[in-house]
Amino acid sequence: MNKNQKFLIASIGALITGIAIGLLVAPKNGKDTRKLIKNRANDLGGNAKDKYEKSLEELSVLADKLKEGFLKNVNTVKDKATTVAENVNDKVRGVVNNNA
Repeated sequence: MNKNQKFLIASIGALITGIAIGLLVAPKNGKDTRKLIKNRANDLGGNAKDKYEKSLEELSVLADKLKEGFLKNVNTVKDKATTVAENVNDKVRGVVNNNA
């Protein structure tokens, strides 16, 4: 295990220990405490879902912008390549016609 993994495991262990101690010395009875924990967990879950959906929307917008920019660049390259090909074609014809 590297240092980051050890730190993460220790942090999670400390968090769980803190929660357990908090529950043991909580001023509310077990039923109220469980209800409070359930409500907080539901709130956190709802917030996480909202943030996830917002992130997906933002990623979708960014993907569309990237696609648009990519296609614009592809079209620019195509246009420049066509112009270069036409110039080369004209010069080749000029050389062929002068040698004929």
